[in-house]
Amino acid sequence: MKASPSLSATFRRLKPRERRVVLGGAIVSAAALAIVGVGLPFAHHWTARETTYAASRAQWVRLASLTASTDRLQHALDAQKRAFAADDDRLVTGATPALAASTLQGLVQGYAAASSVQLERIDVAGDPRPDKPGLLAIPVQLQARGDVYGLVSFLERLQHGDKLLVVDELTLDSGSEADLGGLPSAGRQALSWTVRLHGLYGGSQ
Repeated sequence: MKASPSLSATFRRLKPRERRVVLGGAIVSAAALAIVGVGLPFAHHWTARETTYAASRAQWVRLASLTASTDRLQHALDAQKRAFAADDDRLVTGATPALAASTLQGLVQGYAAASSVQLERIDVAGDPRPDKPGLLAIPVQLQARGDVYGLVSFLERLQHGDKLLVVDELTLDSGSEADLGGLPSAGRQALSWTVRLHGLYGGSQ
């Protein structure tokens, strides 16, 4: 685009220094227009793109975190299910609570015999009581005697045996070697004790 004759004539009448000032202003104005027209939209586009990328990265990080959390929760749930299944296998079984109590009595008597413990009395005639949801607690009370080794063995069998038994109360009394009766003594101190415990019953299985 050519300058108009009046503008050209005016420019020629300017002194060299004034011409340089006018040219410099024109260049600055052109640069400013270029920045406004091209640079700013480009910068805005770049900033918007970086913001989008940052949001996308944050979403991926969150998704990865949720996935990892889901895996951990699933593993915990699977472990809990296995634990529940194992506990189900350790419930006292029987067609009725009375038959389950009879089974529980035989189980405790077997633990006593295996531990070289002499049972003096065992009572499973108490009424079952509600325990955990869907389960009944069948109470057992017993009196026994033996040495400390027999007591420890008996308690370990109660805790780690095939069925889930919970010791509610243990009362100890010291005795003498004669109190062991026909049990091997080898000079050991005799003990007598009373145990209250319960087994968990979930119905016939």
